[in-house]
Amino acid sequence: MSETGGDMVGAGILPVLYGQARSLSYQTLRGLSWVFRTWEYNTTFGNGYTLESDMDDQIPSPAPLEVGNYRLGGDGELFLILGPCVIESERLTVEIGAELARISQITSVPVIFKASFDKANRTSVDSFRGPGLEKGLAILRAVKKETGLPIISDIHTPDQAEPASRVLDVIQIPAFLSRQTDLLLAAAATGKAVNIKKGQFQSPQDMIHALKKVLSTGNDRIMITERGATFGYHDLVADMRSIVRMKRFGFPVVFDATHSAQFPGRGEGRSGGDRSLVPPLARAGVAAGADGIFMEVHPDPDNALCDGPNCLTLGDVEALALNLKAIHKLIPKREFSPANQVASKQGEKTQEPSLEDRLKKIRLIIFDVDGVLTDGRITFGSGDLEIKSFDVRDGHGIKIAKRCGLEVAMVTGRVSEIVPRRAQDLGVELVFQHVFDKRPVFAELLERLNLEPEQVAIIGDDVVDIPLLRRAGVGFAVPGAPEEVLKEARYVTRHRGGQGAAREMIEMILKAQGKWEGVLARYYE
Repeated sequence: MSETGGDMVGAGILPVLYGQARSLSYQTLRGLSWVFRTWEYNTTFGNGYTLESDMDDQIPSPAPLEVGNYRLGGDGELFLILGPCVIESERLTVEIGAELARISQITSVPVIFKASFDKANRTSVDSFRGPGLEKGLAILRAVKKETGLPIISDIHTPDQAEPASRVLDVIQIPAFLSRQTDLLLAAAATGKAVNIKKGQFQSPQDMIHALKKVLSTGNDRIMITERGATFGYHDLVADMRSIVRMKRFGFPVVFDATHSAQFPGRGEGRSGGDRSLVPPLARAGVAAGADGIFMEVHPDPDNALCDGPNCLTLGDVEALALNLKAIHKLIPKREFSPANQVASKQGEKTQEPSLEDRLKKIRLIIFDVDGVLTDGRITFGSGDLEIKSFDVRDGHGIKIAKRCGLEVAMVTGRVSEIVPRRAQDLGVELVFQHVFDKRPVFAELLERLNLEPEQVAIIGDDVVDIPLLRRAGVGFAVPGAPEEVLKEARYVTRHRGGQGAAREMIEMILKAQGKWEGVLARYYE
C-alpha cells in the first residue's frame, strides 16, 4: 500500500469505523489496509468472507509487539506461550515457571508464561476452576518475580481487566468470548497487549470485528490466536490456512497447538484430547508462518486438574522448542514480509537480514560499563573508595567470547580505576573512559580492527548509546533502559545490566555463529 493510500486510510476510513480518528502508528495502518479491504468487501457483499483475488498478492510484515523484554512478530524470532492450563498451587506454578525460564535461556527462544486464575468455561460445575482472581494474580506475580518471564492470563468479565492489568503483560480473551464487546473494550482500555483467541465457531475473516473493537480504544497492541475450528460434535480441526489469512491483518499470529488437539466435551463431564498430536500440529503451525506457538504444559499431564489429555509433558518442551526454532529458520520470510524487502543497487529486491544473519557477522562487541556490565549502582566510601558490582557469569562470557575470536571493547563516560582493573582481569585491552560522544571511538575501532559497522554489536542502557545503536550491525539494550533507547535496539535482553545481560548477548552471538556447542564441549571432556 502506498503512503498516499495510508494517509487516505488514516483520514477517511478510521473516522467511519470508530466515529473519530485514532492515533495509531503508520506501520500499524499499513498492516490494517488488509482489515479495511476485508471490511469494505464484507460490507458490500455481506457474506463474511473475502475472496483471495480481492487481496494484495503479498502479506504485510506484522508490526513488532513489545511484551516484557521481547519484541514479538515483525519477522523476529519464534516465541512460545507456555504454562499449565490452570493454577493448581503456588509451589507447582512457580516450579513450572522456573523450568520454562531455564528452557528459554538454554534454547534462546522467548517464552511468555501462561496460567489461568479462573477457568470459568469448564464443562462441568464440579470441575476445578483455580484459586480465583485475587489469589491467582498474587501467584502469577510471584512467578514473574521469580523467573522474569512476561505473564499472560485470560479474563472472563470486564471488571477483571483492570486488576489483571496490574500483573499481566498480556491479557487474553478466551475463544468462547471473542465476540464479547464489553470484554474486548475493557481489556484494550488497560493499554496492555491483548491476545484474542479466535472462536471455534469463527472464520479467520470474522476476526476483523474483534480487531475493530480493540482498535476503537486506540490500543493497537494485539495478537491473534488460532486454536482450531469446530468439526462436528466433540472434535476440532486445525486449518493452517487460517494462520496465513490472519497474518494479513498485520498483527502477530499465534497457533494454539494443545487446544487444537482437544476433543471438547468428549470425556465424562470434561474435555478429552490427544497430546500425541501436539508436536506435529506445532510444527505445522510454525511451517505455516505462525509468529508464536501456544502450548499448555504440565509435569504430570495425566494427573493435571485441567486439560490433561491434550497437555504437553513439561519434560518434552525443551527438545520441541529447539525443533520448532529450527523449522522457523527455514521459513522464507519474503513470503510473509514484503515490507522488509529493500532495493539493491541493481534495483532488485533483497531480503533484509534476520537477527541471526546479523549476529553471524559480528566480530567486535562494545560494552557500556555502568548499567550494562554493572547494575548501575555506585557506592562511594571515604577518600577515593568507589565500589561497583560485576557479574561473574558476564565475566566468564567475555572470556569465552575472546577465546572464540571476538574482539571486546569497553566504552564508558565515567572515569574509574575499577574499569581498567576489571578489563585486565578479563583480558580486555580496548578500554575507553571519559567518552561522552562515542562516535569517534566507534570510528577508531573500525579503522584499528579493519571492520565494517555491520560486524559490530553494541549493548547500552542510556541515551548516550543511541548513536552507536544506530550505527552498529546489531544494537542491544538492557531492561529498564529509557524508552528512546529500547526503540533503537534490535534486541532487548531478558537479563538486566550487571545480572547476566552481557552473557546473554554473547551466547546469542556464539550460537548464531555455530560456536556455542564447541564452547560447551570443553566442559564435558
